[in-house]
Amino acid sequence: MHSTQERQAMPESTVAAPAGGRELPALGHQEYWYPLLASHQVARRPVAVRALGHELVLFRSEGQLSAFVDRCPHRGARLSQGRMLFPGTLSCGYHGWTFNRDGQCLASIVEGPESGIAGKARVRTYPIQERFGIVWVYFGLGQAPPLDEDLPPELLEPNALVQFYFEDWSATWRNITENFVDSLHTIYVHRGSLMMLLDKVPAWGKLALDPLPDGKGINIYGTGGAMQADYPGLGRFPRRSWWRIVTTPRLGRGYDVRMPGYIVLRRPTPFLKFRTSSVQWPVPIDKDHTRVLTLYITYPRNALVKVAQQLWYTVYFQWLLKGFVGQDKALIENQRYRDPEKLSASDTGIIHWRRLAATIERAPREADR
Repeated sequence: MHSTQERQAMPESTVAAPAGGRELPALGHQEYWYPLLASHQVARRPVAVRALGHELVLFRSEGQLSAFVDRCPHRGARLSQGRMLFPGTLSCGYHGWTFNRDGQCLASIVEGPESGIAGKARVRTYPIQERFGIVWVYFGLGQAPPLDEDLPPELLEPNALVQFYFEDWSATWRNITENFVDSLHTIYVHRGSLMMLLDKVPAWGKLALDPLPDGKGINIYGTGGAMQADYPGLGRFPRRSWWRIVTTPRLGRGYDVRMPGYIVLRRPTPFLKFRTSSVQWPVPIDKDHTRVLTLYITYPRNALVKVAQQLWYTVYFQWLLKGFVGQDKALIENQRYRDPEKLSASDTGIIHWRRLAATIERAPREADR
C-alpha cells in the first residue's frame, strides 16, 4: 500500500483503489516463499539482494545457505560487505561482529575474546531453501509453511526438468501479474512474434474463469471468438493469415494464475509434441522494479530425451521465449499502475484477480523469531 505522504503527492483522480476492490500491496504479498536468484550466484562471498522491499545478505558456508537482514545491529553497516572468517558464520566488515546461522552474535572481533556483546545481540534471519537450482526465501514473520505449498504443482511432478532465467523489469509486479491475467492481449500483441508466427491466431475472443480447486488462484480459459472479423466502419482484421498452419489451443486449454502472483501455462510444443509447462513468477524488488523468473519445465521419459530437451531449450527455445516476453516488457515498463483506467469486457479476469488476491492472501503471522 502507498503511504499517506505518497497519496497526498498524487492527483486526487489517481488515489482511488483499482477496479475490483482494495489495491494490492506495492511490495508484494509478504507471507509467501519467493525465488530470488540462481543457486550458483551464492558462492564464496556474501551476496546482497533486494526483494519485497527487504535488503538481504545471502551467504554459503559449509555447503549451507543462510539469509540475514543486510544491516549489522551494531552501527548499521552492510553485512554483505563482511567476511566469513569462521565456519558457519558471517562477520561484519566494520567491527567484526560475528553471527552464526541463527543470527546470534558470537563475538566482536575488535573487542577481543572476552567481549560482553556475545550472546546479547542478533540479526534477523529468513527461512531459505535451494530447489531446482534456485534460491527460495520466505519473507513473512513466524514459522514458514513448507516450500511445496507455494510451488506450482507442475514443478513437483516426477521427472520434472527445470530450466530457467531471471530478468529485471522496470515495472511494478502488479502490472506484470495483471498482464498474465489479461490473456486476450496475447492474440493482439504477440500475433507477430516468432513463437506464434505460424499459429492460427483468432482476431478476437472471450474469456471465462474458474477458481482453482486448491483455492490458491484462478484458471482462465477461452470460450469463443473468430479468426477474422469485420469491424464496423473500419474493415476486416486480420486481412490475411494464409501462412498460419499450426492449430495450438493456447486460450482453449487455459492457464492458471496463482498466489502470490505467478502464471502457469501448460501446452505441448507444436512440432515435437512433448509436454511443457511455462511459469513466469514476478518478485517485487521495490514498488517500481521487479525481478521476473521464467521457468520452462518438461518431463523427459529417459536420459536421452532429457539431453535433447535441454539442447532444445538452450539452443533454440530460450531465445524464442525471450523475444516473446520482450514484447510484453516493452509495453509494461511504460505503464503506471495508479493511472485512472476504464475497464471493459476483456478485463473480467483482472477484476476477479484483484478481488481474489485481496481475499485469499495469507494473513501476517505472529513473529516467533
